[in-house]
This record gives sequence, structure tokens and C-alpha cells, in this order.
Amino acid sequence: MKPFIQKFGITIYLLILMLHLFAQLLGYTSLQYGSKLVLLPLLMLYFFVQPFFETAAKTKYLILLGLFGSFLGDAFLLSEAYFIPGMIAFMTTHIFNILFFHPLKPKMGESKTKLYVSILLLAAFCVFVYFFLKDAMGALIYPILVYMILISTSALYTVRASLNEKANKIADLFWTPGMIFFIASDTVLAFNKFYWSSQSPIDNIGLVTMATYGIAQMLLVKGFQLYFAK
Repeated sequence: MKPFIQKFGITIYLLILMLHLFAQLLGYTSLQYGSKLVLLPLLMLYFFVQPFFETAAKTKYLILLGLFGSFLGDAFLLSEAYFIPGMIAFMTTHIFNILFFHPLKPKMGESKTKLYVSILLLAAFCVFVYFFLKDAMGALIYPILVYMILISTSALYTVRASLNEKANKIADLFWTPGMIFFIASDTVLAFNKFYWSSQSPIDNIGLVTMATYGIAQMLLVKGFQLYFAK
């Protein structure tokens, strides 16, 4: 079973993600909820059974704790009533990811232009979202601001990791794209919840949210697996 998960875990994950999207499109609520709750445990299992260097043992659990936070977030967000607990759960994901990325410092002498440009772009993006949605968010604006800071910091750390000698290719191919998809998913979710749903509803917009989120988690986990691989 272990070699099977090691080899086909990502393939199975993608198939379940597609099943979830089809269930969402066709309105099969039970299948939609069930498939969503399988996604993160499957990624956790895929990551856990990989052959890693022994020195990676402690760091590996930061990733697993972050993924567990995402699983809790998925579970809470099955109901609109648990939006805040769901957001807090996803905050823990970004915190654990930041703790993982923090030691991946840029190579000495490496140009940090890419990092500075990313800081400006993310800051401008956060300002835009804040001013566009602040009236609709009401009292939720403050926890959402904290969440925006955390996810932006996590994204910046992946850009910083791309300047690291060991992690640069993995960061460029997996971690940074993964965080871009994560931000895209959360942005669509926020705009739909606080603006589109009341002003101009968009049919099946949830498909975009889940597709980008599913791809984000897959890219991040695949990058973690490659980083720790023997």
C-alpha cells in the first residue's frame, strides 16, 4: 500500500479533485462534501509515506500540521456559519508554512530585486482588496486583514526561497505558483462572499475557488516532497 501511495498519490488526488468539481457542478451535495474532506488527508498521507532524510523528520511535521490546519479549514467552511473558525484554521497553515520557509535564506550575493518587486505587488494587491471590500466586510475586516498579511508573508517567503541555492528550482516551479493559486482561490472566495453574491451572482464560481485551491495544495505538497526527497 505504501509504495502505491508514494507512486500514485498525486494522481488519485487529482482524480478526487475532478470528482469533487463534477459533483459541485451537478449539485450532488453529499458527494461534493465527502470528496472535499478526502483531499487534504490524502495529501497528508502522500507526504507522510515519502522516503525522507532522517534530518527532515522534525521539519516534516511542520508541513503536516499546516496541512491539518487546511483540512480543518475545509471542514469548517462546509457551513457559512463557521467562516471565522475556517479562516483561523487556514491561518495556522500559513504560519506553519512560514516557519518552514524561514530558514531558506537567499544565497550570498544573490540579487533580491525579485523579492522587492514581489513585496510591492503584494502590498498593492492587499491595498486594492482592502479598499474595494472594506465596507462589505464590516466587522470581519480585521481578522481578514490578519489573514491577508499571513498569506502574503507566506507567498513572499516562497519568493525568498527561490533565491536559496538548494530550493530555488523547487520554489520557482512549485511553491511560488502554489501560493499564487492559493491567493487566487482566496481572492475569488472573498469577492464572491462579500460582493458578487449580492451584487451580480456568478454561476458556478465555486468551481474556480476549489480548482485553484486544489492545484495550490498539490503544488505546495509536491514541492515539499521534492525538497525532502532522498
